[in-house]
Amino acid sequence: MSSWQRPDRGAIEAVVFDAGGVLLVPDGEAGRAALRGMGHESAAGDWLRAYHVSNLAQENWPDNNWPAARRELAGALGVPGDQLDAAGPLVEAVISAPWRAADGAAAVLASLAAGGYQLAIVSNSTGVVEQQLEGCGICSVSGTGMTRVAIVVDSCVVGVEKPDPRIFSFALDALQVAPGRCVYVGDTVRFDVTGARAAGLFPVHLDPFGLCAGDGDHAHIAALDELTHWLVPGQPG
Repeated sequence: MSSWQRPDRGAIEAVVFDAGGVLLVPDGEAGRAALRGMGHESAAGDWLRAYHVSNLAQENWPDNNWPAARRELAGALGVPGDQLDAAGPLVEAVISAPWRAADGAAAVLASLAAGGYQLAIVSNSTGVVEQQLEGCGICSVSGTGMTRVAIVVDSCVVGVEKPDPRIFSFALDALQVAPGRCVYVGDTVRFDVTGARAAGLFPVHLDPFGLCAGDGDHAHIAALDELTHWLVPGQPG
């Protein structure tokens, strides 16, 4: 965590997660194969960092510009400037394909649930995030064979997206927990920190590469297991 004042674990009843970039991450092997087709080599492990770099580039954009974001991601992978336009659709295809489970995601949710915390998901997505989370064995609303979450809120399904604070109301209603007793974990400032704070939740920014300069403005973690160190009794924070 950063030096930002975090609430006492006894004040927290629920943890709400973003999906993309937090519990699910781009398939680096698929990305590597896609760019190899245009003669550019990338390492599968570089894709997650490039995804976070492209997120950071978008923080101050006035509007969403997904083609530009994909070019940013390609540039972060070392694609030369004169090939960025050609790489953009290949990156888009990778980002639009099913993602894989983030390292440790299922274990962290299981630990938090075992520690007595209620869980929910709030994601800007395209109507498929609930199926992807279940397909990857991370969590499900039924809890069959994996950790149960109270609800998976998908912006495409509910018709409102982050940073609009109204999207968090669906999760709060399902959890029956006051917003001030909920932590929200996301991977962007623009959508996640801003939206969660406006809705009254305590925002935590997952920033695995230390790219965010706003350390004094909000809490950060570099890995999901920092949540269990903080919130689950018996593990050092």
